[in-house]
Amino acid sequence: MYPDIELVWLFQSPEEKAKVIPDYIRTVKFNSLKSFYELATAKVWIDNFNKPSFLFKGDKQFYIQTWHGDKGIKKILYDVRTQLSDGSYLEGDLFEENHCDLAIAGSEYGELKHYRSGFNYQGEILKEGSPRNDKLINRSDEKITAVKNKLGIESETRILLFAPTMRESDENARHKVEGINLEETLDLMEKETGKKWVCLIRAHSSTKSLEGLPQTDRFLNVSDFEDMSDLLLVSDILITDYSSSAGDFALLDRLVILFQNDRDEYISKDRKLYFDIDESPYLVALNQEELNGLLCNYYKLDIEKNCKDILSFYGSYETGQASERIAEKIKTFIRSEKA
Repeated sequence: MYPDIELVWLFQSPEEKAKVIPDYIRTVKFNSLKSFYELATAKVWIDNFNKPSFLFKGDKQFYIQTWHGDKGIKKILYDVRTQLSDGSYLEGDLFEENHCDLAIAGSEYGELKHYRSGFNYQGEILKEGSPRNDKLINRSDEKITAVKNKLGIESETRILLFAPTMRESDENARHKVEGINLEETLDLMEKETGKKWVCLIRAHSSTKSLEGLPQTDRFLNVSDFEDMSDLLLVSDILITDYSSSAGDFALLDRLVILFQNDRDEYISKDRKLYFDIDESPYLVALNQEELNGLLCNYYKLDIEKNCKDILSFYGSYETGQASERIAEKIKTFIRSEKA
């Protein structure tokens, strides 16, 4: 929209990313001396994760926080930190609490649970939706076909996406998947629909890999695929556990199932949850038998209504124009600084 604005992205591996992003974006290595120079001299910062507390932001810099899970199930940040008797936190203050200028939300839930509670952020919130969800709302057959071609999947083939979230014990390691038989799940769906199915396997970005899953041509590891939104866009069914991708997927009016065979253990050892799953509109399977029971009724389920109930539960206000509105905000700020 505004080609006169210089764009710089910080990456762990800028050389690799340079191959897949537009050439008008300059790439710099994250946490390098050059990256700190870029942060110090940039007019605007954009991040979807909380920034480290040692950074300094000038009064004439504008910081936008988009967060990476507007409809997250598991508690975050201050909501899981250790609070001391004086009201402070053992882990220290969050940078965003005092230095963020604008937060981006796609739901009342994200506004209240994440920003107001998790971040203790009391500033301005742009309520236009999450930028990463724009493509889910503005979807088209052409976009779906393009992603399927990139994945090497035939247009008529149906797609099951299996995307569990991380476990604290598995961070930067391998997550052993247990209790689910995805080969059996694909067989069931092919019998139920009369269509060919494949399964996309997506590990959380903080997990190196998922272990214990089938190694056949019916399964495609897409953990290194650039954009999770593209994978949601082409999938017919999403099976996850405690990931915010479940709420995003509901925007597509397609079947989402939470497979939670380790719920008690997850809550006790990993993260507390913001709400009682059983009191939510989500379809939940605690074991393979329950998963099969849901999928056997694939054509009897009112999937569209279920998705609407999920979005209503979150108070979703996604518009499909979040990226444009943020770009306008950035341009307005930069113009005011030049005036």
